[in-house]
Amino acid sequence: MPSIGEVKRRHEAKLLGVKGVVGVGVGLRDGRECITVLVRERHPALQREIPADLEGYPTYVEVVGDVRARR
Repeated sequence: MPSIGEVKRRHEAKLLGVKGVVGVGVGLRDGRECITVLVRERHPALQREIPADLEGYPTYVEVVGDVRARR
């Protein structure tokens, strides 16, 4: 199985192309490594576009609102 970092890199651009996705990261959920997809808000259309897992790693959708760079 490829590393979670490799999987994230392979799928990051596609996930960021989904309207409402503001970031993609790696995290832990229930003691397992997961791909964390950061979104402005949760809605059914967005949930349908984000797969439940990527190459064997589960995805977790986290609502974070708008993300802005700090000065």
